[in-house]
This record gives sequence, structure tokens and C-alpha cells, in this order.
Amino acid sequence: MAYSIEDVAKEAGVSITTVSRVINNSSHAVSEKTRKKVEKAIKKLDYKPNISAQTLRQSYTNVIAFIARDLSDAYYGEMARGITEAAINRGVLSFVCNTGRKTDDEMRYHELFNQYRIRGLILGGGGFNTAQYRKTLAEEIEKYKSRDLRIIALAPQGIDIDSVMIDNAATAEKMAEHLLELGHRSVLYVGGPDNVCTVQERLKGYKKALAKYNLLVNEDLIIHTDNTWSGAYEVVSSVLEEKPSFTAIFCDNDNVALSVMRAVKDYGLRVPEDISVVGIGGLPNSQYSSPILTTMKIPLYEIGVKAVERLLTPKEFPDVIERFVFPTELQEGNSVKALK
Repeated sequence: MAYSIEDVAKEAGVSITTVSRVINNSSHAVSEKTRKKVEKAIKKLDYKPNISAQTLRQSYTNVIAFIARDLSDAYYGEMARGITEAAINRGVLSFVCNTGRKTDDEMRYHELFNQYRIRGLILGGGGFNTAQYRKTLAEEIEKYKSRDLRIIALAPQGIDIDSVMIDNAATAEKMAEHLLELGHRSVLYVGGPDNVCTVQERLKGYKKALAKYNLLVNEDLIIHTDNTWSGAYEVVSSVLEEKPSFTAIFCDNDNVALSVMRAVKDYGLRVPEDISVVGIGGLPNSQYSSPILTTMKIPLYEIGVKAVERLLTPKEFPDVIERFVFPTELQEGNSVKALK
């Protein structure tokens, strides 16, 4: 037999309104004694709230979504773990969606999310710094704002948007400075696609570190990949064929760094004896490489948790952009050699 909210109210000896307030964690005060009576009645009757009926009375469903640009990347996996665990702890259902870095698929997700009236959206990964992408994303943000809901970004998107992220430029600058402090003066920069906002920010940090040491930027030492394992391997392998003179390789993420280390070894060189390699991310798998990768650790799980917290908290000032910046830290492995 399926019991109704009326049955719960009768069993607990309270009003239907009181039961509703307990179920929905309403801001209206309910005494602890009354709350326990309601919870006891719910447990006794094994009452399950009618989610569909609740949804019809609200402007949104109790569902959030996370858009990841590439779920095969552990970077997004750690964020997703934080998001899904934080959501379920708050009684919220979460969807994790993969775009494969295709903007058309991302926009189709936006359309579906609005149709299903989700409660909020978290964007993972850097946005594409193109006029069309910025325009379309801005339109989607306005749709959410019209229903007093939120989109929160975990990386730069090219427009002003609520965010929970790291300072990508400062993180890259610190990583590059570490190499420079150890005597490296010719450093190859290997980044992802050059139209991605995160990649652009990290490249700025790399260049700023060079400027601090009065070093000119050598554009020949800046290359971009498609952010895949094979793409990074092939690009760096071709560079090594040219008998380069650089002593270190700065990779703007850990996955690229692991591919680069393999390329260096396959070419017959050693890391770090012949070429030093560093990354950004602090992914779990980077600590099991040989040698262990020196990287900038990003608190990916914590970023996911904080994003859910902010997403489910109504903004006090709706027109004010809210930004939360997590610190990063140098995680030293043994993939870097100090030069005399």
C-alpha cells in the first residue's frame, strides 16, 4: 500500500503543512520534537514523496548537471566525483554529461536542460574564446537568470560568469618559475588548443615568468596539441626529431605531460637527466609515473564540492558576479633536474 502525505500527517498528529516543511527542509521553524514525530511516521509508513507532483509546483526540478569536455580525462573525473557526492549528500540528483569538446553537443545539452527545468548547471573545462561561443553561452546564462537559477563555471569561459576555479595564469607562472629557479632557460611550452580560454590563461602565466627573468619569448618554443594522449605524443615526437636545444618541457596539464614523458623516452632520452618535464593538475595517475611528475596540484574534488554548494545557494545580489578562487600548490616529483 502506498501512503500519502495525509497519512503521514495523521500518523504524526500534525498538519499536512508541517509534514511538507519537514520533507522539504523549509525555512519555516519546526520544533525538534515535532520534526522527530514526522520523521518517525515517515519511517513507519515507508512514505516516499511524490517527486513529480513537487516538480509541477516548482519552476525547476531538483536536478543539477555537470558538463565535462572529456570524461576520459581524470581531470574531469575528480571534479565529477566531488560534484556527485556533494549533490547526493544534499538530496539532489546530478547528471554528468560529456561533450567530447564539441560545441554543438554542448549547446544541445543546454537546450535539453532548459526543457527539463534543471535546478542549475556546472561547466567544467575552459570555454572556447570565439565570438559565437561567448554569445551563445551568454544567452543561456540569461535563460537561467530569468528563473533565478545559476550556471557556475570551473574554468574561464571568455565572459563574466559565476565561477569556482583556480587562477590559471598565476598557477602556470609559479610552475614556470620553478623551472627557471632551477637554471632552465630554454623551455618548450606544450599546451592544448590555442582557442581555449584555460590554455590562453596558462600561456600568459608562462610568458609572465619569462619576463620576470628578462627572457624573450621564443614563439618557436610554443606548440599546441588537441589535448589527447596521442596528439601530445605525436607533436612532441616531431619536435624531438629536429634536435632541439631546450632543457625542459612545460606542459599545461598532467595528461599532456605523461604523453610527453613517453615521447622523450621513446626517442632515447631520459627524464629528467636529458630533459625535465612538468605539468599542471596533480592528477592521481601523475603520482604513479616513472619518474614521478612534478606538477601544480589543483584541488579538483574540492572545487566540485564548492561548486555544488554555490549552485544551490541563492545569490544575495543577483547582478553581481561571484568568484571563488582555490589556491594551488607545487607538488614536487623527480621529473626535473636542477642545472648548474
